Amino acid sequence: MPMRTQNDTHLQFLAMDFGAESGRGELVTLCENKIQIEEIHRFPNRPVNLCRTLFWDFPSLFAELLTTLRVCADKNLFLNGIGISTWGVDFGLLGEDGKILANPVHYRDARTNKIHEYSALIMSREEIFAATACEPWTISSLFQLLAMQRDHSPILKMARSFLNMPDLFNYCLTGKKVSERSIASTSNLMRIDGDWCHDIIYRFQLPEIFEELVEPGTVIGNLSPEIAPQPDMANVPVIATCSHDTAAVAAAVPASGSNWAFLSSGTWSILGRLRSEPVTTPEFLENGFSNEYTLGGWFLCRNIIGLWLIQELYRKWDTSSDPWNYNRMIEEAARAESGPIIDAADKCLLAPDDMEDSLLDLMHRFQQPLPDSRGELIRCVLESLALEVAYRLELLCSLSNESVDSLFLVGGGSANNLLCQLTANACRIPVYAGAQQCTSLGNALTQAYALDIIKAPGEIRRIMRNSFELTTYEPMASSFWIDRLGQYKRLTV
Repeated sequence: MPMRTQNDTHLQFLAMDFGAESGRGELVTLCENKIQIEEIHRFPNRPVNLCRTLFWDFPSLFAELLTTLRVCADKNLFLNGIGISTWGVDFGLLGEDGKILANPVHYRDARTNKIHEYSALIMSREEIFAATACEPWTISSLFQLLAMQRDHSPILKMARSFLNMPDLFNYCLTGKKVSERSIASTSNLMRIDGDWCHDIIYRFQLPEIFEELVEPGTVIGNLSPEIAPQPDMANVPVIATCSHDTAAVAAAVPASGSNWAFLSSGTWSILGRLRSEPVTTPEFLENGFSNEYTLGGWFLCRNIIGLWLIQELYRKWDTSSDPWNYNRMIEEAARAESGPIIDAADKCLLAPDDMEDSLLDLMHRFQQPLPDSRGELIRCVLESLALEVAYRLELLCSLSNESVDSLFLVGGGSANNLLCQLTANACRIPVYAGAQQCTSLGNALTQAYALDIIKAPGEIRRIMRNSFELTTYEPMASSFWIDRLGQYKRLTV
C-alpha cells in the first residue's frame, strides 16, 4: 500500500457521529473555505437487555469505529484529525487499572424511574438547575450515579474514573482521560463556570472520580499505535470536538449576526439560541428549557417532539399492497386544507402502540373535527409541529428577554419543504433551511479550530454559508397563523 501523504490543498477530518439508534463515520473535506462531506461507514446501534438492565453494546460500537478507521486506511486517506460526537448523559466507569468496569447503561434503563424521590431529600431540582444550568432530567449522569449509589452498586465503589460516552471513545483511542465540556454540560455535574460542581458531588457523597475538563476544540493526543490500522496513522490527532451531538449542531448553524435561533429537526427536534451566559431562572426550568455548552459559550435549548409522529404513521401505512413513502405523504398533506390541530407535545404521543389511533383520540378528546383523509391527518401533524415550535420559540424569547428575527432549520427536517413553510408561517419570521448533516460538519470544523486552521468560532458559520445553499421560506398569511397559534396555546393548557 502506498504511504498516505498530506494534500496541501485540502484537509480531511473523520467525524464519528454516534446516535442513539445508528452511527456513521463521515469524511469531511475542507478546501478553500468550503466543506464537503462523504459517508464512509454506517452501522446500527442496538442496546442489549441483559439481566433486567438495558446496556449499550460499547465493544460493538468501538468495533464499528475501528472498521471505519480500516475503511479510511483502505482508501489511503490522510486524516488531519478524528473527532467523536454522541448523545448526552450516558457514561462509562474505569477501575484502578484503567479498564472499563462494565458496559455503559442506557439512559432508558428503569433504574432512574423514581430517583427524584431519593435525590429530593438532599437537593432540590431548582438547586441543581441553579448550579449547573442544565435541566435535571431523570436520565442525566447525576441521577444515574445516584441510582447506583442508592442500589449499593459494587461497580461505583470500584470506580476511579468517570467518562461520558465520547470521552470514553477518546480514551480507548488514545489512552488519555479527559472530559470535554459540551458533553459534561448534559450531566448535571458541571458548574456554570465550567468546572465540576464539587458542591453537588459532596452533598450527594459521590466519589471524586471526575477527570480534567477541557474546551471543545482540544487536541487530546495521537491515535494509539495499537489501534491504528496502519503504522503511519498513529500520528493522527484525536480531538475533543463538540462531543455532544447537539453542541456540534449549535457550532455549525450557517447563520450570521446574532438575532437568530436554530431548530435541529429530525426524529426529535432541538430548539436553540446561542448566548454568552445561561439562563437559570425558576421560570426557565418550569417551562422545560435548559442550557448546554458549545464552542464559544452556551446555548439555550428545549427538546421538542419532531418527525417521530410522521415516521410512526409511515411505519403503519407502508405495506406491500399500499406502498407509502415520505414524498407521497408530503404531497398528500400539501393538497389538504388546514383543519384540526393537536397538542404535539402530549405525552400520549411519546411511545404509543398505534400513532394514528393516538392522534385521532387526541382530536376527539379536544373536540376537534376528525380528518377525512390521510393527507388531512399528515397536514394536522405538520401544522401542529410547526405551531409547537412557534409556541416554544415565543416562550424562549420571553424568558430570556431577547428577540429573534430568523430561524435556521437544519437536520433531516430541512428537506421537508412543507414543514419548513409551515414553520415560517407559524413563527411569522423567515426560515432558512439546509445543512442536513450539521452534527458531523460541526464536529469536523471544531477539529479544524483545534488545529488553528479556523481562527474563531464565527469562521465556522461563514464556511457553512459558503458551502451549502439555504432555501428561504418567508412567512405567509400572518393573521391566520396568529389565530392558529392562539388556538394551539389553548390546547396545551
